[in-house]
Amino acid sequence: MSSKQIAKSAAVVSIITMLSRVLGYIRDALSAAVFGVGIASDAFFVAYRIPNMLRNLLAEGALSSSFIPVFTDYLEKKEKKDVWMLAANVMSVLSVVLVFITLLGILFADPIVRVIAPGFVNQPEKFALTVTLTRYLFPFIFFVSIAALFLGILNSLKKFSIPAFAPVILNVSMILCGYFLGPLFGSTPEKQVYGWVVGSLLGSVLEILIQWIPTAAMGFRYKFFINLKEPGLRRIGKLMIPATIAQSVTQINLFVGTILASLLAGGSVTYLYYGNRLMQLPFGVFGVAIAMVSFPYISSYAAKGDMKSLSDTIHSSLKQAFFIVIPASAGIIFLSQPINALLFHYGRFTYADTICTANASAMYSIGIFAFTGNKILTQVFYAVDKSSTAVKISVTAIILDIIFSIILMRPMKYMGLALATTIDGMVQFCLLYYFVSKYIGGLKTKDLVLYFLKIAFISVAMGLSCLLLYNFMAGMWNREYHRLMNGILVFISILAGVGIYALLLPVFRIKEASSFINIFKERLHKKRPAAEAEDEAKSDQ
Repeated sequence: MSSKQIAKSAAVVSIITMLSRVLGYIRDALSAAVFGVGIASDAFFVAYRIPNMLRNLLAEGALSSSFIPVFTDYLEKKEKKDVWMLAANVMSVLSVVLVFITLLGILFADPIVRVIAPGFVNQPEKFALTVTLTRYLFPFIFFVSIAALFLGILNSLKKFSIPAFAPVILNVSMILCGYFLGPLFGSTPEKQVYGWVVGSLLGSVLEILIQWIPTAAMGFRYKFFINLKEPGLRRIGKLMIPATIAQSVTQINLFVGTILASLLAGGSVTYLYYGNRLMQLPFGVFGVAIAMVSFPYISSYAAKGDMKSLSDTIHSSLKQAFFIVIPASAGIIFLSQPINALLFHYGRFTYADTICTANASAMYSIGIFAFTGNKILTQVFYAVDKSSTAVKISVTAIILDIIFSIILMRPMKYMGLALATTIDGMVQFCLLYYFVSKYIGGLKTKDLVLYFLKIAFISVAMGLSCLLLYNFMAGMWNREYHRLMNGILVFISILAGVGIYALLLPVFRIKEASSFINIFKERLHKKRPAAEAEDEAKSDQ
């Protein structure tokens, strides 16, 4: 699989993911307008984070990292019936484990909230609401984890579009239920929040259905059975433990941040949540898409022992990610306040709340390149059977994040917690890159560093130009804040930034621009060679 073909698949996933992120923004903007910053928002985001953290950690994180390499190996070497039996076996075992976890979560919601949000204990109303919401939301972990297993199956089969579309369904469900059902529960945010709970649960069920259908069309027939001696299951189980630890860095960092934020002034949890959401836009749309598409091929090359192709795939994936996420992060950093005002300054969400959220966004966005690189590199350790190293790096990163958070939260408050996560992500990236290079026989480090510096310089110049342009136009407006005008100024500034970035690329001899342009042209006009189109059809790219 060439870097060009990976880029094509990533482009398709990115477009679908962009739709999901746009809907995610609409969901967040609507919830911000309904909840504002207060008891309901803090309670919901803590309650939602608990099962969501377990989902990211156990399902989309550890399960995908351990399942895809083994499932890909079965596809390479086993018969179809053995492949589908492995999938059914894993689903049965996973279901039993998830039911147990869900019941424990419902039963012990009170002590769980005491641990994850100790600052709420002294606020009885907020604490009680958080516990209740946690109990209702815990089944979410069951449904989205099963959906994540289908994602792993389809991605292993080079089917990327449907899994990428599944989160769209979740966001639509939350928006519709939050908007239409929420008011039926009452007139206050503390009552309307239950509409969002219903939307979360319904959407997670629909995520399963939309992926089950194409999987069944390819031959999967689910029958409950458990064979703990099955070699593939045992291999997945063996990888799951280190994968859980290695993939836990981001989730534990968020967990630590939530605990410490609950000890700060009211609203800190909400500011960090919305600030992180804006950072997730370029990271989720492009970074995760490239990591998702490259992983099956990384696993395939590792299974074949083709280290040259493996190295080239990693190198090209990092460059493709940096090409997009670094300028995106610069745009968010320099235009953080007007962008956050455009996104969230509605209803009960005040302009002061917007500024606080913008500060968190800027801190998180500094490290988008590192978070993206970590997503790509962590997968390599499981493909080359070096999971123990990934575990050691993860433990180191978790310890550093706790240290950085405690040091920075006093002088910088909630912004210190966001910056600690960013610094920790950068350290983790350096460690992961070093050991990946060591295990596969070297990466093109000098080329990547030079490329990174060029893109970073261009991006800073672009971001600074966008800020100066925005301030100049805002000064000419010379009136009090107006949402529509702010939106127009943000749009013009971003459009100008894209133009500046495009003009500077050839000056610094960045070749990726023409590759991406050609990819999107081919997608739009369908002018592809027959052989390539046939290969793409087979891969569902």
